[in-house]
Amino acid sequence: RSDSGRRCCPHWMNPRRIIARIFFAVLTLCLAARAGTLSIADYRQQLQQYSAGLEQIKTHPEQAQKLEAEIPDHVSVKADSSEYSLSYEWLKSGLKQLNQSNADARSAALTRLQQRLKNLDQEAQGYEKQQKELRESRTSIQQILARHEFRKSHAPGFLEIWWQKLKRWLSDFFDRHPIYGRKGTDILHIAVYVAVAVAFVLFLVWIKRRLARSKEETGREIVPFAPSAKGWRAWLTEARDFAQRGGWRDAIHLAYWAGISFLEEQGAWRPDRARTPREYLRMLGSRKPQYPVLSDLTRKFEVTWYGNRDASAADFQETLGQLEKLGCR
Repeated sequence: RSDSGRRCCPHWMNPRRIIARIFFAVLTLCLAARAGTLSIADYRQQLQQYSAGLEQIKTHPEQAQKLEAEIPDHVSVKADSSEYSLSYEWLKSGLKQLNQSNADARSAALTRLQQRLKNLDQEAQGYEKQQKELRESRTSIQQILARHEFRKSHAPGFLEIWWQKLKRWLSDFFDRHPIYGRKGTDILHIAVYVAVAVAFVLFLVWIKRRLARSKEETGREIVPFAPSAKGWRAWLTEARDFAQRGGWRDAIHLAYWAGISFLEEQGAWRPDRARTPREYLRMLGSRKPQYPVLSDLTRKFEVTWYGNRDASAADFQETLGQLEKLGCR
């Protein structure tokens, strides 16, 4: 009876073969999406599944060829913003060599392949842990910087960087050139310090005079209201008075505002006391016939008045010529 039972049970109904087929069917379904990009967790799961497949080959060597066919040549693993291409050629090559080995060599080869899969799994686990800790650290830093006491924190500006460099240079300079040497006072060093101090004082004096001159020129600005509040003829009369006294810069300054007052009276723009010379030029528009004349008049005024350039009688006569072109006669 036992012999007849064996004859009635085909080899494909062997329970071990059925379990092996079910396992590899599940493995095939799990690896169906191997061509896509894997996460680190998916990659680790894939390594563990291949390791389990190698364990099955120890008892079913005939499954090596099938597992080899299921393993892709390369996989793409995405970690945060980076993507890596990893090769499985070594595993496929190892599976091919199993058919040419005896039982002992095959067992040793399978052990080596499983150990390498285990090492890759541990490396992936370590990388995943490192990335997690890095994300947590960034989150903690962002939470700390979001606190009230850090809201006004900022990177050093240009002046702060320049000042730090100057202090380092002075510190290095005094370290290299101490005031008192081993043999007493060094006259050369003292001369250097005096020269540096004098240069610094002269620099401060220059800045003070520059600021004072700027305030003085601002104080001489005699346009408290819109230019057209005072007729262009009044502006021109005051300009001629300054010219008779040799005040050419003031004369050109007043003559310019005579032209602006004239155009404003002609309706070139709405009166406004807060405009700059360039704004008047832009509001007139380059298509107007007066634009080239006003452009030359503005350039002469800016160079002479704001550029602190000395003026002469010829400069004033040139300005009067521009005013006549505008229609100020």
